[in-house]
Amino acid sequence: MSFTQWDDIYEDAWRDETTLAGRLCPECGRAGLNLAFTEWETFGEKVMAALWCGACLHGIAFGNAIRPKAGKVRSWKEAEPERTIPDFTLIPPEWD
Repeated sequence: MSFTQWDDIYEDAWRDETTLAGRLCPECGRAGLNLAFTEWETFGEKVMAALWCGACLHGIAFGNAIRPKAGKVRSWKEAEPERTIPDFTLIPPEWD
């Protein structure tokens, strides 16, 4: 599936995480999308963002994302991402 489909879901969820409840995975068509924001001390207002499907383990990630206005942002010290974000297959952007 396309990165654009994933990015559209991410943009909606960035504004309001509750929109994930009604969205299906662009890869496998099942429910179970997850979104996590993790802050790094050195990034300031930037965060790491990960959006993935818990069923097929595909998704997208951004290493230098804008902090969401609403939604939970975890500190790297509180919950290390490798323990809470699974090793999922990244969907690459399309380059024209």
